[in-house]
Amino acid sequence: MLAGGGHTHALLLSQGPLPGPTTLVSPARFTPYSGMLPGVVAGHYHSREAHIDLAALCQRCGVTFIEQAATGIDRTGRHLLLDDGRRLPYHLLSLDIGAQPALDTVPGAREHAIAVKPVSGFLARWQHLLATLPRQPRPLRLAVVGAGAGGTEMVLAIAHALRQQRLPVQLSLFSAGGLLPGYPAGVRRRMQRALDHYGIALHTSTPIQRVTASHLYGEHEQPYPCDFLLWCTGAVGAAWPGDSGLSVTDAGFVRVQDTLQSINDHAVFAAGDCAWPEPGPVPRAGVYAVRQAPVLRHNLIAAWQDRPLQHWRPQQRFLSLLSAGERYATGSRGRRLSAGGRWLWHVKDRIDRRFMARFPVMTTPPAA
Repeated sequence: MLAGGGHTHALLLSQGPLPGPTTLVSPARFTPYSGMLPGVVAGHYHSREAHIDLAALCQRCGVTFIEQAATGIDRTGRHLLLDDGRRLPYHLLSLDIGAQPALDTVPGAREHAIAVKPVSGFLARWQHLLATLPRQPRPLRLAVVGAGAGGTEMVLAIAHALRQQRLPVQLSLFSAGGLLPGYPAGVRRRMQRALDHYGIALHTSTPIQRVTASHLYGEHEQPYPCDFLLWCTGAVGAAWPGDSGLSVTDAGFVRVQDTLQSINDHAVFAAGDCAWPEPGPVPRAGVYAVRQAPVLRHNLIAAWQDRPLQHWRPQQRFLSLLSAGERYATGSRGRRLSAGGRWLWHVKDRIDRRFMARFPVMTTPPAA
């Protein structure tokens, strides 16, 4: 039983059918590829190009697909509980349900901010914004909270899209710390230049304390006017794995061994953003899903057949590529090596298209 259509599960299924009867449960038929989402917003890709068709993928490898949200686990009876009341029996269960924005940590954020996830909701709001902007009586004041990779790529993608359509907007990027913490200085410098190129105001060391319909408030109640707020910082796990008795962190991430098994239930595996590998944290990056998929696949088959399991070791150095609005990218490998240029955007484009080529061609476009 596979719960969630994240990258690890999609990659696992792209390698062919599993030996036993298998079901994939996901709340949506189409799952977005996060690496191409800024490109969709910037206008470089159609949304169809950045979504995996889970139903078609399951059909190709003989897996039953159920479009429904999971809500809990009966670990004693080994049933996955669904939103529509169904109880699906399992012998082994794997979770790849992602993470969700931590909107409840800042008063007003849940009511007034727009989260990037779920992506379908965000893209619908983005398309609505593009349609209504030409009728605005003044330039829209748009803010993005979170200056990590996701927030920085997204504000640059938005800036590029609006500049291409000659739509007036005032853009701001807020960070409780600095720009792109953990990235090499060369990457930060190039992305700072990109922010300056688009006229994006960067507010570092500015933790947001509360949000209203018209303003963000920093420390000492410093107000920042805002008409459209995008929330790209903080992440928590879904509540139901912990409510079902799985061992989770304070933020709700499922704690797993290096076999990707839950530390307190060896019939349950977890991978991707919903998992917390013990003994310590691993940065949230799609590259780990690629490396986890073959280990998870092997271990599900091995556990089914009562054979030894493999151990997953997160790679210490990997290529990280960030898009910068236009067809320009900056990249790094490790803490020191970095580069940037239009040629690097084309490298990223080839990598992303090669990733998506593993999955079936979409027969029905996503809603946005």
